[in-house]
Amino acid sequence: MDIKGGLCLVTGVVISTGAWAQDSALGGIEVIGATPFSGSDVDADRYPANVQSANADDIRRSETLNINEFLRDELGSVHVNDAVNNPFQPDLNYRGYTASPLLGLPQGLSIYQDGVRINEPFGDTVNWDLIPQVAIDSIDLIPGSNPVFGQNTLGGAVSVRTKTGFTYQGRELELFGGSFGRFGGYFQAGGNDGETGWYFAAQGMSEDGWRDFSDSDVTQLFTQFSTLTENGTLDFSITAADNTLRGNGAIPRELADAEGRDSVFTYPDETKPDMVMFNLRGTEDVTEDFTLAWGAYYRRNEINTFNGDGSEFGACEEAGNAGLLCETEEGGGEEEIIFDANGNAVAVGPNVLGGTQNTSQTKEDGFGLNVQGRQDGVLGGDLIVGASIDYGSSQFFQQTELARLTDDRGTVGSGIISGESLTGVNARNSTASLFFLQRVPITDRLEGTIAGRYNRTAISLHDTSPEVNFEGGDDDDGADLSLSGDHEFKRLNLAGGLTYEINDHLTTFGSISQSSRAPSPVELTCANPDAPCRLPNGFVDDPPLDQVVTTTYELGLRGGSGTLHWRASAFRSDNQDDILFIAAESRFEGYFDNVGKTRRQGIELGVDWQFLERFLLSANYTYLNAEFRDPFVTNSPNHPLADEDAAPGDDPTQQVESGDRIPLIPEHLFNVGVDWLATDKLKLGVQVVGNGDQIYRGDESNTDNEDISGYAIVNANASYAWTDRITTFVRVNNLLDSDYETFGLYGESDEVLEGDRYEDANRFIGPGAPFGIWGGVRIEL
Repeated sequence: MDIKGGLCLVTGVVISTGAWAQDSALGGIEVIGATPFSGSDVDADRYPANVQSANADDIRRSETLNINEFLRDELGSVHVNDAVNNPFQPDLNYRGYTASPLLGLPQGLSIYQDGVRINEPFGDTVNWDLIPQVAIDSIDLIPGSNPVFGQNTLGGAVSVRTKTGFTYQGRELELFGGSFGRFGGYFQAGGNDGETGWYFAAQGMSEDGWRDFSDSDVTQLFTQFSTLTENGTLDFSITAADNTLRGNGAIPRELADAEGRDSVFTYPDETKPDMVMFNLRGTEDVTEDFTLAWGAYYRRNEINTFNGDGSEFGACEEAGNAGLLCETEEGGGEEEIIFDANGNAVAVGPNVLGGTQNTSQTKEDGFGLNVQGRQDGVLGGDLIVGASIDYGSSQFFQQTELARLTDDRGTVGSGIISGESLTGVNARNSTASLFFLQRVPITDRLEGTIAGRYNRTAISLHDTSPEVNFEGGDDDDGADLSLSGDHEFKRLNLAGGLTYEINDHLTTFGSISQSSRAPSPVELTCANPDAPCRLPNGFVDDPPLDQVVTTTYELGLRGGSGTLHWRASAFRSDNQDDILFIAAESRFEGYFDNVGKTRRQGIELGVDWQFLERFLLSANYTYLNAEFRDPFVTNSPNHPLADEDAAPGDDPTQQVESGDRIPLIPEHLFNVGVDWLATDKLKLGVQVVGNGDQIYRGDESNTDNEDISGYAIVNANASYAWTDRITTFVRVNNLLDSDYETFGLYGESDEVLEGDRYEDANRFIGPGAPFGIWGGVRIEL
């Protein structure tokens, strides 16, 4: 199905709050968390922005594999870029802002699990594979630059609440299997005696992957113990995961045509996170009108990566360097001898030609405390005041082993480590915050909200790179390339909004909000254009970056009753001092820089309509315009229009003008689904998900005459309840087996691939998964 056909299905509608169930009416009061912490529930209809929510029943009915797939399929303004092509490692985007597991992408969304911000300390990245979907009780997708949700809330926040023995009682086992050698399941159990509750979940999956050499294993555990005290609650949870994820990334479009979309450029590309988190939190009704909430957590995550890649190294050409391994700059620049970890020049040979093996280890510890008080009756409404402190400690180390490429483009290590690649840094970052939120009823129908948060972030970097004495002297010519440094960022952000109940079935709202994010340690260690780094595998000295500040304006309407609910909103988010990763001369290298102002703005429309008693239509459409607002010059060495006649050593540059589109953000996003309760036992559903065309990463100047085409794919699911306790189900993705891409960037392929076909093959794509079907059984024990 092409994009025009998909858009015809969703004209005039967007923003779903989940799938339908016969026993769950669309009416009722929907409650969301006004802050990330307990004790802040408010009526969603009183929230002055286009908030979206879903619960455990919505997630189950979708039969999706994980949280990011559910968010893409069921909520508005969400899309994914499969840069890695692993189902647990997407770049999830909301309103043009990103939460990604990949170092090197500026992050613009904050992600919370039970009040704990789970953006990683080193790069603000989000490891989606560490969130056990079966244990989710509810999800709130908070739009805009809400300052109460703290750092990284530029485009929005995702707040996940988990199940307890009071929200889930029973025992349940699920097993499934199907395409791509994928099989897995979960077990969950919970209960309470009226005062104490317990909940336990274990979830896992193993698959061969639909791409070559892309097998993965996921293991997730979650348990929670809860107590109802005389005046409050106490919850203690443990989350753990030990995963092996393989996804071999983008491939040249010509390779996909020649060898199939399941082929890989080079391999392996492996990520192994090992995480455990302890979270203790409680609430206490101190008086009839005052509630105190508090929390404390500790989180440890160790991530090991192994990346087999191509190489820019070859035999030295200058007579004085004969027999040695060198790297030659593009355009015929001066060649550089490659030295090993002992500082000795590396002899050229077949074992060191064609490939590299980049490995890294990141150990991250985070802990924090928060306290929040809620006083009812202040100015006729309620006042929330709180404070939090989050502390992160990261140890990073990387190295590059010289290797050769096999016939199928795998790598075989030589045992020789590049001395220049040995990089280590310890980072410590802390953020102390004070925040408030005041809701004020102005009239019976008009309510105001004001909020604010003051953040102070301190980042300390300590260079732990081993010293290597290279033959012939210091390779950096005496330059100070130490990674060590101290940085401090302070900011007070404010927000205000109004909701007005026009009548019992129609509410209008508007808000202005502002939030910020400090540069992450990984950005600060990779900010020197004169010494670019090999992300995610190396860093250099750290010239300062400015923090990003985003202001969001939003206006909207929501209405309906009984079987029909709809929403419409318009938003604009302006970034000041936005941070972008700038490519350097080598396809492996680049640096972060402030590029001035950027903007994301658009219109969201949505509807949920239950009709003929047994049908539910839920649909989303978003028009999203994302553009640079300040001109700047960027490097794009593999751009199709790069100047091949540039002087030796010069980086091919592109002039970005105000109004140019930001890459990898489509202008059109949509999903539409219909669920049908065919009988009391049989449920059927079909859904169309897609987006418009996207600009290649690296084409910030918008000068390429090709783009990443838009797409629309059809998914379907069904379930049949054989008894009250046994249900079988099936999920089909990409029912029509459409070829499509969700990601694209520029690269250099002819150093790995031979033949005239690949001489100018510089457009790399992230192909979407083909037709896949899975079936399983769910048993209540």
